[in-house]
Amino acid sequence: MRSTTFVTALASFVLALASGTAVAQGKQGGGQQGGGGQQGGGQQQQQQQQQRQAERAMSQDRVMDQERMQTRERDRTQDQAQSRAQASTGGGQGIYGGNLMTVEERNQYRAQYGALKTDAERNEYLARHRQKMELRAQERGVDPKVTTD
Repeated sequence: MRSTTFVTALASFVLALASGTAVAQGKQGGGQQGGGGQQGGGQQQQQQQQQRQAERAMSQDRVMDQERMQTRERDRTQDQAQSRAQASTGGGQGIYGGNLMTVEERNQYRAQYGALKTDAERNEYLARHRQKMELRAQERGVDPKVTTD
């Protein structure tokens, strides 16, 4: 009884495998017919496995590309935020002659510097400010220092 059940189950499995192979061949090979038998089924399974591997590789590539794009966007956003922070603090280098300025003057300096749009405007503003602080330092007889307060 057991051997009959086993043989029946084995026969069913082989038939199901053969019909699945035939359907797959019809889809891939345009309904090719031939006496490939076991070799044809093995080749087809190998092709399907290769196709699945290629699809997995493409999927992994898409994920990696997406991660690269997200990293690039995050870095760009951080760079912009850092640039804005530097602009609002006078270029991130502190204020030349800050020891010669009042708190109000330093705040005004930061606001004006932060409002400038181009590097040329900022460089011009810094040059004028430097000359002004050097004159003030000479008048007071002290050296101008860079402050970050």
